[in-house]
Amino acid sequence: MIASPTDAWRVFQQGDVPRDAFAAWQRHAKQFFDAAIELERRGDALRVSIGGAARVVFGRTREEADLRDALAADAGGGLYDLAERRCRVVWLVEREGAQDAKALVLAAAIATVALGPILGDGRLLGVRSAREELERLAAPYR
Repeated sequence: MIASPTDAWRVFQQGDVPRDAFAAWQRHAKQFFDAAIELERRGDALRVSIGGAARVVFGRTREEADLRDALAADAGGGLYDLAERRCRVVWLVEREGAQDAKALVLAAAIATVALGPILGDGRLLGVRSAREELERLAAPYR
């Protein structure tokens, strides 16, 4: 399980209730990242496999700490405003450090459906900047 938000990418989702939209996540992972993901449900958390590695994913109501961290990470592109005004849900995607490309692909695929930014490592990313980060990492994730 994810010990703290710093062990995860946080993906803001528009709306008030966590919506498990796995089928859409799966389609978007394939369409935008050429990655196949599979699902295993475990109570409230989901275990999502990508490239032979499993990551825990779960959704919860947004907390004040999420907004505080997003504000600190905002580079002025409007992503904080989106998170604050429209996103009352946060999905946490377990990761194995800052270089975990598989976790970032999962977070980005979720973000394409959730229509919110991705928060981690003191950065607030949109899907495009997440793709740029994946290129920079040049790490396999399929």
